Amino acid sequence: MTQHELPVQGGAMQNIIQMALQGLWERAQKAVELISRLRSENADLVQRVEELEAAQRAFEAQLAEKDHLITTLQEKKATPTSVDVGDGLLYLSPDEREALERQIGDLLRRINAHLGSSR
Repeated sequence: MTQHELPVQGGAMQNIIQMALQGLWERAQKAVELISRLRSENADLVQRVEELEAAQRAFEAQLAEKDHLITTLQEKKATPTSVDVGDGLLYLSPDEREALERQIGDLLRRINAHLGSSR
């Protein structure tokens, strides 16, 4: 080995090390950019999850309220209503009661129409 070959090899080795360091630096910069982007996306997703969980709690509260209303209406429907018919009581379902009210209303209209036409 001559003295001239040694510095050339040293210069080439320095070039190789510098290129390797440059490649490493570029990869590190890309990694930093990727990590920053992923952290930002993660923060957005955490916020979205919190919003969805709040919406879910609101829907669950509405559902519980409606379930309670359904239970109340079912209990009310199961309890028969009574109408006093002299000595006994007549029990009517809500549908029967509504039909009876319509019939009574129709009778009253016919009576009023009949009384109005005889004058």
